[in-house]
Amino acid sequence: MVNSDQRFKILHVIETLSPRYGGPVSVLLPLAKAQLESGHEVTIATTNTNYPNGVLCDPGWGNVSDSLVPVLYSSVQFTPLRFSRDLMAYLKRNISQFDIVHINGLYRFPSTYAAWQARRQNIPYIIKPHGSLDPYLYERSSAGHVWLKRLYERLFDLPNLRGASALHFVTEEERRLADYLDLDIPSFVISSAVDWAKYQRLPPRGALRIRLGLGERPVVLFLGRLHFKKGLDLLISAFSQLRSLAPEAQLVIAGPENDDYGRHVRDWVREHGLEGSVHFAGSLEGTDVVQAYVDSDVFVLPSYTENFGMTVVEAMACALPVVISDQVNIHAEVSRAGAGLVTRCDADEVAVAINELLHDPERRRTMGNAGRKLVQAQYTWPSIVDALTDEYTEVIERHSSGQSAHCKIIHRSDQ
Repeated sequence: MVNSDQRFKILHVIETLSPRYGGPVSVLLPLAKAQLESGHEVTIATTNTNYPNGVLCDPGWGNVSDSLVPVLYSSVQFTPLRFSRDLMAYLKRNISQFDIVHINGLYRFPSTYAAWQARRQNIPYIIKPHGSLDPYLYERSSAGHVWLKRLYERLFDLPNLRGASALHFVTEEERRLADYLDLDIPSFVISSAVDWAKYQRLPPRGALRIRLGLGERPVVLFLGRLHFKKGLDLLISAFSQLRSLAPEAQLVIAGPENDDYGRHVRDWVREHGLEGSVHFAGSLEGTDVVQAYVDSDVFVLPSYTENFGMTVVEAMACALPVVISDQVNIHAEVSRAGAGLVTRCDADEVAVAINELLHDPERRRTMGNAGRKLVQAQYTWPSIVDALTDEYTEVIERHSSGQSAHCKIIHRSDQ
């Protein structure tokens, strides 16, 4: 392992910091804060767009909330690609000032241009695909404009991927799923994490239950973006079956409704006659997120694909047992720790798993405690920042020595 006492000037690039963008934002913000607190000099370059549309804030310099990490919010001239002349000018003038560029995501102008400019100015860069190389999403995304996406990919993103100093995956499964691209470049696996201070003292149970009128009835929680990949069609079908086994059970669906997908979920609820037992809590932030976990009895994420599953880690941090599909890429860790139940993407299996836990309070308590221990041991920021600093050191030293990015594959997992 490389000496992690090294300190670097780090530039993170991401298309938006809108909370509605989901996992990439919820991971990057605490990471940048933790890196700054460990002694690195950290900057974030992004756009001022909301997600999926609108404006998040005025353009210009700001800070990440509750930290001193500087953020450049650049105005956008073409929303679909997040094209920004100001961001382009900043990267062209300033990218050479950084020791390393950490690019979050693919298929949008900020990440594409940052990688191209880093290559042009010979600055080492890492790409973190955030699950976008998963074959399931690769085949289904932008269904009506696949040819356009493939052209963009061929012209820009594949050359950027092949020219990267390394790829940053968050699970071994995410790395394995990207094998079909034959990207013969270094890669490493370092998981995401949570700020343990937010979970060290959990709030008393009850606030969300009072707001939604849930009383003491058993509560099943889904928390996340309302998106096709999350398996909400499976969840509604499973919950319909569950009601015959646990008639008092209530389902809370919390999260932003991007791309009008929430309308489909509401249609399924009506088709199954579940209007009285399914509650849409909207997008939650801050302490309301923790409260939702604390007030629930089981967390469910039956995703068709999930490169990590940050909400699963958050739920476990709150001692909440989880039911997840085997397409959530931390399912093996959850199963080994005894922190929840893993099913296939099958509504019948999901219903049976939820029912088992709702009718066994002692098992829920045991699983909740196991999940909390797992998060504290493996998914907190200090160890993640140290591991990432080691990778930065290796990337920079390899780049400085002129070693080809194509001659070494790194098979190492820091979790």
